[in-house]
Amino acid sequence: MIRIGIIDLWLNNWHTDHYPEYLRLAARRYGVDIAVTAAWAMYEAPAGCLSNQAWCQRQGIRLTQSEAELIAGADGLLVMGADDCAQHEALAAAALASGKPVYCDKTFAPTWEAARRMFDRAGQFGTPVFTCSAQRYVMELQSFACLLDGRPAAYCATTGPGDLANYSIHQFEMVEYIMGRGARQCLCYPGQGNLHFLYRYGDGRTARITQGEGVPFTMGIYGGGQWRDVAVTDYYMALMYDLCGFFQDKRPRVSRASTLEIMAMQQAARAAAAAHWAWHPVPGAAEGGSHDEANG
Repeated sequence: MIRIGIIDLWLNNWHTDHYPEYLRLAARRYGVDIAVTAAWAMYEAPAGCLSNQAWCQRQGIRLTQSEAELIAGADGLLVMGADDCAQHEALAAAALASGKPVYCDKTFAPTWEAARRMFDRAGQFGTPVFTCSAQRYVMELQSFACLLDGRPAAYCATTGPGDLANYSIHQFEMVEYIMGRGARQCLCYPGQGNLHFLYRYGDGRTARITQGEGVPFTMGIYGGGQWRDVAVTDYYMALMYDLCGFFQDKRPRVSRASTLEIMAMQQAARAAAAAHWAWHPVPGAAEGGSHDEANG
């Protein structure tokens, strides 16, 4: 059995409640023996949540006494903390130094600079790192990408709810997946209670992201001479299949360069949201299309 250890701020939250069972189902369908067998949390759960011990009892997972014990007994690691990326660098530090395959849940880091530090730490210890939002695996998005046969889309537009610090990651993940790398500038303008972000790419392409409270997830793509409206659904199982593969072959399914592009676009959006109607550089754009001078 490939034993997976799960690390979180505390254990009773939506992602950590569901990912062990999703991974178990995917492993069964994939025909591999993979399961989350142990868990460790940095803090005890807040009031109104199951205690870490009660959560483990409900899940049939062993609660370790220390993070070091969990890492020592695991073949692969899930670093969660899905709702607080500000603590991800600290939460993931020991896992990134383990040399074992690490999946880090969204949002990978609070800043582009922190993301680079996390990748650099993993590189020092030979730790394979895979991170993404589940929405990267939207079936209709990936299906349209197959039709483009490796070519980036010419334009896309997406809407979604939440905040720029964390939840916006879902939209940025989908945009990078279909547009590829190379965003150079970001401009923000308000409209009808929402914020709209325009991105210019080095080759003249553009993308638009709209964010607002209660705005549904939507996506439209133009590429290969056709327009496609994408239903932002049906993504968790495809992610779980790739996790099964990652924990077997230790090959990240999303590159460092792609993740840094996403972090850079998100950071540029925060700057643009603070100063409307002005173009703001995407961090690292001057270094080239990959936003990553070390690992393209």
